[in-house]
Amino acid sequence: MTKPYLALGLAGPHLVELTTNPALLSRWDALPVAFSVVGVDRVDGSPPAQTTLAGSAVGATLASATKQGRFIVAAAPQRDHPYNIARRVASLAHLSGGRSGLLIGVRDAYAPAGPKEAPAWGGAGLGGGASLTAQTAYDAARAVRALEQSWPYDTIIGNRETGILVESNRIVHVDIANSFSIAGPLNAPEPKTGASVIAWYAATEADAPPAGDDSPIDLVLGAAGAIPVIPLGAEPPAGVFAGVVLRAGLDQSVSDLLDAAERWLAAGFAPTPVNETLRTALDLPQPAPLPASARAAFPVPQPHVSL
Repeated sequence: MTKPYLALGLAGPHLVELTTNPALLSRWDALPVAFSVVGVDRVDGSPPAQTTLAGSAVGATLASATKQGRFIVAAAPQRDHPYNIARRVASLAHLSGGRSGLLIGVRDAYAPAGPKEAPAWGGAGLGGGASLTAQTAYDAARAVRALEQSWPYDTIIGNRETGILVESNRIVHVDIANSFSIAGPLNAPEPKTGASVIAWYAATEADAPPAGDDSPIDLVLGAAGAIPVIPLGAEPPAGVFAGVVLRAGLDQSVSDLLDAAERWLAAGFAPTPVNETLRTALDLPQPAPLPASARAAFPVPQPHVSL
């Protein structure tokens, strides 16, 4: 039987603690866990803590200040439009060399309240909005996946002889029309390591991702998912799981969490190689590319010898 992997769950105060303590950050970076969830309390139904940091800012710090640690940043369309989420996800993957990913939730505990008729995204006060449901979150995940793939990495060819730096005719519109209306493409190329891992948080069956053949969801965390989230201090769960997320409470420190992770790893959880991308570490297949019929955003580039 394959041993389950171990992941870590970090709430708001832990993000402050981890990013302001170089020794703790170095210890976290060396620990052979599968990944850490940055800001799990945003999407797991917990009340907001008194202190937290923006997940993308923490991700940028982890990407630049560490070499091995993997992480997924929690976000929900309640606060962020999926186009903005996609830009941050792609940027983090570039910065981290594929060590990062996204955890989509239905609600964000730290997000402002939006209009009753359209609380998702509308809470930013910039117009629009959508219903706050699992379908909206799922549509956001689909948008993030499509946008990240809309500018394929291998279009960047840098051909000095022809002066063609990018095969721009292969950059495509995503043409999404569901909870969100997005033409695209993203204004950043796909990461060299491919599209980012997208996880989903499902505390209950009502928050489970909708079924679909073209689902962008790579793994599901939470009580209604395949990867359970266990509070620090509890015993490892019975049953067979691909992995488990060990989550620290607000009254527990990052050091407490790392101590427990070391014990769990010594007690039978599988260490995950630290020199692999997140997708490789979790043994997840690459997602299918966008359809060949996707609408080109630019014409075929012409040679330009000025370079």
